[in-house]
Amino acid sequence: MKYLRSVRGRMLSIAFIPGAALVLVALVIATFLVHQAVLTRDGAMETAAAADRTARSVVALQAQRSEAMAVPDRRTTAYANFTQRIDAAIAGLRDYARRAPDAESAYQQTTAVELLSVAEGMYRSDSLALAGIDTVTRRPFASAVAAYRAELARLAPQLTESGRTAYESLTRSADWSRLAAAEDAFAAAEPLPIPDSTWRSAAYTVSEQLGLLYSQQSQYAVQLTLDDGRRTLGGALAAGTALVLFAALLLVVVRRLVARVPVPVVPIMVPTFRAAAIPLPRHARSRRPRMPEPWPLNAVLDDLRRR
Repeated sequence: MKYLRSVRGRMLSIAFIPGAALVLVALVIATFLVHQAVLTRDGAMETAAAADRTARSVVALQAQRSEAMAVPDRRTTAYANFTQRIDAAIAGLRDYARRAPDAESAYQQTTAVELLSVAEGMYRSDSLALAGIDTVTRRPFASAVAAYRAELARLAPQLTESGRTAYESLTRSADWSRLAAAEDAFAAAEPLPIPDSTWRSAAYTVSEQLGLLYSQQSQYAVQLTLDDGRRTLGGALAAGTALVLFAALLLVVVRRLVARVPVPVVPIMVPTFRAAAIPLPRHARSRRPRMPEPWPLNAVLDDLRRR
């Protein structure tokens, strides 16, 4: 029985090696996937925070630019300075978008950044118009207007379904048409075809709608990244749990199979006493040697000598 337990123990040890290896592989894979999911979630949160910081910075710089351009002597310098700072902030956010964990998230986040650039282009041209268009600022104004219109039209097919609906609603609105008419008049050095109050109301509405379009696209891109991180985390936990359970089940099955395996045991008889001598047949027996009997003549001679 001791020999039998030893053999079964060795069989269990041999079966335990692949099971333990499978458990180790499961833990390594699960740890790696969980780590990737955490990185994806952290990246999404970091991108969302960066987008919020950049949007707030852009709004603050736009307000500072408008105030600085109110001074005629500082108009050109203030416009160039603050515009460069805003472009640098948007470029930094674009770098965040490129580091997204997957191609779809990067695509959606890049689209959101471009929408922020469109909103800045509209606000840039409006700042020039408010400060007063002259021979120096008319060319930058016309370039800014043409750039944000073309960029918005290019991005329209890349938007989500709700984003395209908002884009179509904006470009077909009366405020868009009124703002476009005022911008065309400024670029051509013609008088405004609408009152100043109507122009300002239209500019405010269009700027607000472009900001909402950017916010909607940015939130969608961040949510897409977060959902991908949650799916990755859930899949990692499910895969790791399944592998560990499979390995444990394999060990249990192997243990039961080994317990039922018949192991032949051959007893080894070790003698503890000496074997008895086997008697020989009668004809093979040898007589014990005896002393030779003295001869009669010698006995007589000895007797005579003593006399």
